[in-house]
Order: sequence, then structure tokens, then C-alpha cells
Amino acid sequence: MIKTFITSVALLCAQALLADEIESRVIHNYSQIGVSYGYLHDIGNADINANGVLGDYSFDFRNVIFHVNGGAFWGQDEPRIDELEIWTIAGGVGYAFRLYENHFNIIPRFEVGYSEVSVRVPGFDTARDDSTFILPGVTLSYALNNRISVDGGYTYSRDIDNGDDGHGFTVGTRVALLQQLGLNVQAAFAEGRGFAGISAGFSFHY
Repeated sequence: MIKTFITSVALLCAQALLADEIESRVIHNYSQIGVSYGYLHDIGNADINANGVLGDYSFDFRNVIFHVNGGAFWGQDEPRIDELEIWTIAGGVGYAFRLYENHFNIIPRFEVGYSEVSVRVPGFDTARDDSTFILPGVTLSYALNNRISVDGGYTYSRDIDNGDDGHGFTVGTRVALLQQLGLNVQAAFAEGRGFAGISAGFSFHY
């Protein structure tokens, strides 16, 4: 498995060395505004799911990427809950190392996030909880050409309020539909839980 991964990365790097530089207005351009549909799966290992809307904004200044993102989710109809609401917001900074004619990007990043959860269970009052997180991580992105890229990411989360920590992973793709419009799809996975959710939406790059 490891040998296959190393061989694949080596082949991609060799291909990038021979390819033209990526100069897309969408692919590996991190100045953008985006909106997506989001789905959360098996929240807290409680077999409860939620749908919502995600928004993000980022600005790339000489490879330093400033970004902020947030989301609102509502629980699907479940027999064990009357209502579930989740609100999140996070912001931070990263730096894009652009390698192999901008085909391969490595982006270390650091964020601070806040989330609030409210849930009402039949026969009980609404319970609310909020948490503040630090979220260091790294994103790797490979552009096949000026039309499509694939990416993967790792994020370590630390709940400042109660000391809990976790490890999250993402895989995704971005497709340039128009000169400045991208289609983005990303799946999320959490340590100990497996599949944690998916998002799909559009981004306008400026």
C-alpha cells in the first residue's frame, strides 16, 4: 500500500515537471467566495444526521491565504429528537507552497473555530452547548490541468473548553466550470467514526 502511494506521487510529480504551468483563474487560485450544501453523518456516534448550508471566503495575498468559513445545520426528522441546530464559524491563515509549475500545492494552515449546538429531546427542555477550537492542519492539492484538481487534508482539532481532541481527514475535487466559477465536492472522515459528511457547491474566484 505504501509503495503504491509513493509510486503514484512520484508519477504525478514527474508528470507535473513536464506539464505547462497552472494559470487557471479557478484551479489553485485561493481568492474566492463559495457556498455549498452540507450533510453531517452520524453526529457524535448517535446515528443522527443533519443537512445545512456552508459559506466560505478566502483571500490570497502573495501565497498567504486568509480565510473564514461557517455553516448552519438542522437535524433530519428523527424519533429521538424534536429539534437539532448546529452553528459553526472558523477563521485562520495558511501559506501555499506552489511546486512543480503550480501543479502541486502544500498548504499548512491554522484556524480558530467556534460551534454552538442546541438539541431538544421529546419530554425535555432544549439543551445548548458551545465550544471553542484550535484547528491546525495541512492541505495537499494536485492540479491535473487548468480544469480539474484533487485534494486531501488533515486537521487536528482541540476543544479548548473541555480538553477533547480529534483528527479529521478530507478528500475532494474542484472543477473549473467557467473562467471564474468552480464546482467543489468534498468528503470528510473522522478518526474512530469513518465517514462524517460531504459538501458540494460552487465558488467564484476573483
